[in-house]
Amino acid sequence: MKTHQLIVPTLNELKQQSAAQLTQLAEDIRQFLISNISATGGHIGANLSVVELTVAIHALFDSPADKVIFDTGHQGYTHKILTGRVENFATLNQYRGMNRFVARDESEHDAIDASHAGTSLSIASGYAKALKLTSPANYVVSLIGDGSMVEGMAFEGLNYCAEDKDSKLVIVLNDNEMAIAKSVGGMRNLTAGENWQSNSRAFFEGMGFAYLLVEDGHDMPTLLEQLAAAKQLARPVIVHVKTEKGKGLACAKDHPYKMHFSMPFDAATGKGAAATVVGRTYAVVAAEALKQKMATDDDVFAMTPATPYASSLDECLALFPERALDVGMAEQQAVGMACGLALGGKKPVVCMQTTFMQRAYDQLIHDACYMDLPVTVFGVRAGFAGYDGATHHGIYDIPYLRSFPNMQLVYPASSTALTELIEKRLDNPQGPMVILYPYEPIPAPEPDAGLIEPCGLSVPVQGRDGYLVCLGNRLVAAYELKALLEAQGKDYGIICVQSIKPFPAERFVELVAPTKHLITLEESVLNGGFGSLVLETLADANLSMQVLRSGIDDKFVYPGSKDECSAECGMMPGQIIEQIAQQWPNYLGVNK
Repeated sequence: MKTHQLIVPTLNELKQQSAAQLTQLAEDIRQFLISNISATGGHIGANLSVVELTVAIHALFDSPADKVIFDTGHQGYTHKILTGRVENFATLNQYRGMNRFVARDESEHDAIDASHAGTSLSIASGYAKALKLTSPANYVVSLIGDGSMVEGMAFEGLNYCAEDKDSKLVIVLNDNEMAIAKSVGGMRNLTAGENWQSNSRAFFEGMGFAYLLVEDGHDMPTLLEQLAAAKQLARPVIVHVKTEKGKGLACAKDHPYKMHFSMPFDAATGKGAAATVVGRTYAVVAAEALKQKMATDDDVFAMTPATPYASSLDECLALFPERALDVGMAEQQAVGMACGLALGGKKPVVCMQTTFMQRAYDQLIHDACYMDLPVTVFGVRAGFAGYDGATHHGIYDIPYLRSFPNMQLVYPASSTALTELIEKRLDNPQGPMVILYPYEPIPAPEPDAGLIEPCGLSVPVQGRDGYLVCLGNRLVAAYELKALLEAQGKDYGIICVQSIKPFPAERFVELVAPTKHLITLEESVLNGGFGSLVLETLADANLSMQVLRSGIDDKFVYPGSKDECSAECGMMPGQIIEQIAQQWPNYLGVNK
């Protein structure tokens, strides 16, 4: 597909242009985004809503001396275009290509690294205080959506931002009445419906902010006028801007998420649009099992913090509107509400991406675990999570979750095991449980996971020389590594562990005691992860053997496919063979 070409003025040139010229530039940028993002895939809906707004901000403020902070970063594409990265768009959604979000290593104009919602106001309050002391002429502009505003951290930040009454802080509320799906709750009641203008003004002025309103966020002259007025106030101010998510893209109009994100698609027809990876995934399997339980058990509730597509919950939301709930972009609310439902005798299931689950750390440990409540979490995207930001990888879950008392932590060995687990769990849930499963499509055929024993592990293949001990998302790699070891004269079995906590220690020790070598495979950080659990088990049993742990060192991992990330971390089977040769000299190629 031929992509749209674009001539971009420098930031200095931008400041000399008339409102009419800036309006035309915004339209050119919109067409560039539609043409290019339809070819590469990316966050298209939110970016189309802020084209004029971002142009106006850069026309009036002096980045990078003035700090422009984008909450989440979903809406940073026009900013990237205006700050010299137009040529990078061809590399979007490629390994080590242009970041989907704002990223400080890309440009001095990216004031923060952002890929999670709700962080901008707290960071902006600190940045503004620092600039007041060191660079008092400069401003901080925080651009946050109405969907992100419901995050607990955003409300905490908003509360404090009003306290520093002489800081040059401009908070731009990008209000398109959408988070990823439609906004819900009190914030939406405040900014939509009858009298939203007076209600919003009363709310923000009541908190202590100056309040300015742009009812058409795509009208360049009004944007320029109100943002200029905000600069003149030189105090914390809310510029409330109404925009349209997906503006200019016809297929976004009736899309449930206004084309928030899509894989490559036909811009004219919308054909091929997909909000997540194509194919049968564990999220699809889990949603099907959940739907069946909801159809037969009125006590089962499904909840999601603004990401129904990631957990394939759209059908549940349509079929069970009273029990399938989108609570907005608020993970703490989702888990806290689930605890309340559990106390009320219900069977709540919170469906969320594990990268966002960590935001509800306190609710998981203090509320769900401490009260030992039957709250179930479906943790989608555990392991490598594709081309979103580095912090989207679900590779930190095992260390912190297995430290929680009363927590049950499970990684199903197969799609069939996942279905069976959900059916059994929701028949009679006891205590909190997190069920982790990966992002990528289920391989066809699935690798043989063997018969899962009641204790929570399986032995699909026996071995003479040692065992490859893995979780379900590394079972394919385990079979590939087994074949490479056979070529080196080594006969390794495979143990696939489904129950991480409680860990089947007695059965595991019984299996591995006759061997001298173990290799653990995990798509997780090694510090405190699955391999650490194995080492702890061996130490507690006073078993001494050679163990090689394959996983992620103490680092953040660049966005990429499963294989690209695995290769970066030295986790491909061929790389593990090299590590074995280094760690156990004179071992490979010797038939014992």
